[in-house]
Amino acid sequence: MVSWSALGRSFGLNLIKNHVKTPTTVQNVTFTTSKALKGGHEHKTFVLQPSRWQWHKFKDMFHFYTMLGLIPVTAIIFYTNVFIGPAQLTPIPEGYEPKHWEYHRHPITRFIARYIHQSPQEDYEKFLHFLDEEKQKQKIRKLEKEIVKKMAENHDYQAYYYKPMVNKYLRINKKTGEELYDRIGDEFQE
Repeated sequence: MVSWSALGRSFGLNLIKNHVKTPTTVQNVTFTTSKALKGGHEHKTFVLQPSRWQWHKFKDMFHFYTMLGLIPVTAIIFYTNVFIGPAQLTPIPEGYEPKHWEYHRHPITRFIARYIHQSPQEDYEKFLHFLDEEKQKQKIRKLEKEIVKKMAENHDYQAYYYKPMVNKYLRINKKTGEELYDRIGDEFQE
């Protein structure tokens, strides 16, 4: 952001400076100042202008990282095109099933298909898995609708106080209650 505002300020100052440097015309008369008339002892001024450090830093970094990526990529592409070249069609041996990356002609495309992209078979199986999950969700939703419909027909519902119990805990609870009743008796039922 700083570089854009500095760029705008410097562009505006350059317009003003360029306008000042041009000869001044007043009613078809041109006034110019020459060094010969002043004898080289003119009054020098220091013009304040915004720093261009951000712009130069941006250019340097852009060129550096462009070359950092561009030179190796260009070298790899040159090497594969000159020394390896495109694949040649040959008959497939009996009983051999080609891999999915072997169908591509260019070596770089084969590399990308082998190590970066997924195989078409894997994509297809992932899609089938997605369809299977959606089908299972549809079945569950349909079953839930049927359950709600049957509950509405029989006027059944699970209230907020409904707690499903497991038989194991029910037996333990009943056994503990019976032991307490045997020890204490009917003292609390008065």
